[in-house]
Amino acid sequence: MGFSEQATAIRPAATTVERDAPPEWRVPLLVTGVILPFYVVWALWLATGGGDLAAQFAWTGFVERHPWSAYNLSWYGGMHTANYSLLAPPLMAAFGVPAVSVGSGLVGTWALARLLQQAKVPAPLWPALLGAVAIWCNVASGRTTFALGLAIGMLALVWMRRTLLAALFAALATMASPVAGLFLLVVGAALALERHWRRAAALLVPPTVVVGAVTLLFPFAGEMPMPSGKLWLPLLVCAIVVLTAPDEWRTVRYGAGIYALGVVLTFFIPSPIGTNVERLAGLAGPPVLLAAVLAHGGFSRLLRSAGGGVTGALRAALVVVLAVNTFWVLEKTKDDLVVSVDVPSWAENTEGVVSALTRLGADRTRVEVVPARNHREADVLAEHVNMARGWNRQLDVERGRLFYDGSLSTSTYRQWLDQRGVGLVVVPHGQIDGPAEGEAEIVNSAPSWLERAWGDNDWTVYQVRDAVPLVSSPGTAVRSDAAELVVRMPSAGSVTVRVAYSPWLRVEGACLRPEGEWTRLTVERGGEYRMGSRYGLTRQAEC
Repeated sequence: MGFSEQATAIRPAATTVERDAPPEWRVPLLVTGVILPFYVVWALWLATGGGDLAAQFAWTGFVERHPWSAYNLSWYGGMHTANYSLLAPPLMAAFGVPAVSVGSGLVGTWALARLLQQAKVPAPLWPALLGAVAIWCNVASGRTTFALGLAIGMLALVWMRRTLLAALFAALATMASPVAGLFLLVVGAALALERHWRRAAALLVPPTVVVGAVTLLFPFAGEMPMPSGKLWLPLLVCAIVVLTAPDEWRTVRYGAGIYALGVVLTFFIPSPIGTNVERLAGLAGPPVLLAAVLAHGGFSRLLRSAGGGVTGALRAALVVVLAVNTFWVLEKTKDDLVVSVDVPSWAENTEGVVSALTRLGADRTRVEVVPARNHREADVLAEHVNMARGWNRQLDVERGRLFYDGSLSTSTYRQWLDQRGVGLVVVPHGQIDGPAEGEAEIVNSAPSWLERAWGDNDWTVYQVRDAVPLVSSPGTAVRSDAAELVVRMPSAGSVTVRVAYSPWLRVEGACLRPEGEWTRLTVERGGEYRMGSRYGLTRQAEC
C-alpha cells in the first residue's frame, strides 16, 4: 500500500528500466500465475479449518443458517456480524471460504504487481513476487476477511487517478475489513501531506464514514492486546524506509512515518486494533524494502557501500532489514500452519459431546468451552450451543478480562461463570490456548462446584452446581440457538436476560432496555417470548 503515490505521481529515475518495461499485463499475470499453485496447495491440503480460519468458517455457518439475523448469540453472549465484517460473511456463505480466500489472494497479488508497475520501480517482477508470497502467507494464516479487504483496498490504489472509483473501493475495502480500511487511512494521510487533496480524500473519507456508521448502528466495545514485543518489527521497517527510501518516494516515506506513529499510539491507547497493526509491516514491508534495494542499485552495490559513512551503512542495513522482515513473515506463517493444519481427534469426533450437551440441557444455559490453541471449538460447536467465549480476541479480552490481567483464581473464575450465566463447562482434550491455560488448570483441579457430567477420549463436560440461570426468576429459558432465545414468563413483569444488549434485539409483544451489560425484558402478560434480531429499518422500542 505504501506505493500509492508512486502509482500516481512519483517516477524514480530509472530510464533504462522504463524503456525496457514489459507491457502492462505481463508482470501482473506472470506473478499471479506463479503464485497460483501455492493457493491450490493451500486450498486442497492446508485449509483444514484451524487457527484464524475457524472464525471464517464459524461466521460463514452463522450467515448460512441465519442470513437475516443481525446478532449472533453463539459467542460471548451476543455480537453483531457487522462488527466483524459487512461483506466477508455473506460472500463466504455464497461462494465458500476457500473460494473467497483464493480469489482475494489472487486479486491482491495482481493489484500489487500493477501498483509496482505504475510506480515505475526497477525490475518490478521481483518485488511483486515477494509481495505475492507475503499475501499468500496472510491467506495461509487464515485471515480471509482481511485478505478480501486488502485486495479491494489495493484496487483502490491501482485506480487512484479515478477518484470516485478509488473512493468506492476504499469504502468496500473497509466494509470487508476495518483493518484494511485503517491501512488505507495511512496512505490517505501521506497523500494529504503531499497536498494531493482529492486523492487523499478518496482514501480518508470513505473508511471514516463506514467505520463511524457501523459503530453507530452496531455498537461494539473490545480490546486487542498489544504487547511491547510487537513493536520492534514495524518500527524497524518504518525507520529504515524513512531513512533509506529514494528521495523521490516522498509519499512512501511519509506513509512509513505515519504508520510508525500509529503503531506507537496503538501500544499506548487500548483499542480493537492491537496487534493487527503489525499486518501492514508483514504485507507491505518485504516488497517495499526490496523495491528500495533495487532502486539503489541492487544487493551487491548496497553491501559494498557499507563502509561508506552513515549513508552507506544505512543502505547496507536496508538489506538486513529486508531479510529480517521476510524471515519474520515466513516464520510467523509456519507457526500458524503448525497450529492450524492438523485436525485433532476432538475436532473430528463431536457427536458424543454434542449428544451429551443436548441431554444436559445446553440450549437452556450458556456453555463455556475452554478455548483450544487452534480454536476449532469456536466453529465445531457454534451450531449446537451458545458459548461464553468464541474466537474474537477483542471480545475475549473485553468480556473475559480475568484471563488476561492476572486476576484469575478459582473464586474469580466461579464469579465469572455466574456473571455470564454459565451452566456447563466443556474441555477439549488437546492443546489449550495460551490465555486459557490457567482456566484449564482450574477446571481440571475439580473444584467442589464443578461436577463431571460426561466424558470420552476427546471431551469432558462439567456441570456448574447452583449455576446462575440465563433468565432471572420468575422467567425461564425454554431453548436457544445462535439466533434466538425463547423465554417463558408466568405472568406480567420484568426479568434480566443474560444476553448482551443490542438495539437490534427484538421481542414481539414485549419491550427491551439495557440493564448494565445485559438486557431487561418487560412483558404485559404471561407466555413464551422469542428474543432475536433481524435487519430492518425499524428496531425494538425500549421500555
